[in-house]
Amino acid sequence: MALLLCIGLGLDPLASIIVVLLAWVTTAMSAQSVGQTGIDPMEIFGLIVLLIVAAVSNVAQAQLFFVAGIIAVACGLAGDVMNDFKAGHVLGTDPKAQWIGQAIGGVLGAFVAVAVMFVLVAAYGADAFGLGGSFVAAQASVVATMVSGIPSVPAFAVGLAVGCVLYLLGLPVMMLGLGIYLPFYMSFTAFLGAMAKVAYDLACKRRRAKLSPEQAEAKRKAQDESGLVIASGLLGGESVVGVLVAFASVAMGLAL
Repeated sequence: MALLLCIGLGLDPLASIIVVLLAWVTTAMSAQSVGQTGIDPMEIFGLIVLLIVAAVSNVAQAQLFFVAGIIAVACGLAGDVMNDFKAGHVLGTDPKAQWIGQAIGGVLGAFVAVAVMFVLVAAYGADAFGLGGSFVAAQASVVATMVSGIPSVPAFAVGLAVGCVLYLLGLPVMMLGLGIYLPFYMSFTAFLGAMAKVAYDLACKRRRAKLSPEQAEAKRKAQDESGLVIASGLLGGESVVGVLVAFASVAMGLAL
């Protein structure tokens, strides 16, 4: 698909080869990131490939935007598949059924996402998206900025070097980078969630202290699984409610 899209965009052979090869690399990185942190920074991988293509080939800004989109979508699908397989393993779901569901959802999602985007724009207006709007759209803002070139090459080089050093030291570089990259209210919300998880684990540990080692281990796994399900439900439910509110706003506007 990446190759076909490169041909459709009219990219030169070198740029097409880079996009296809790095699509394989970044999807593997995306799957690893989801497994380690539960977060898929797919737009970051898109930006990396975008910058590489821009450095070695003379590509128009519109084409660079689509290059980032190709990689971001590929990484998004890969991370989502691996995350669902992980959750399915915990819940005992058939992997084949999950794979079929992912294939169907990946195709339908391309159409549903466009429809939802139109509804959101109709409900809130185009000015609601971006820095200073109701929807910060941090990822989209960064991609739009980087399409025009790196704003500060020294800062980018320093961040790259620091990230490599932290990774070699075995530190959670992905989480640290996301904390710097995301707006404060998102990072702070993640921090509150982590603190709630710490408090929950401490309370559960005290309760397990009265059990035998075998019972305590079984109880610990069950408690971890229930926590993941609840967190996933809150995250997905928040997104679904937001879309439903937008649909309701558009419907009321049409009715009036």
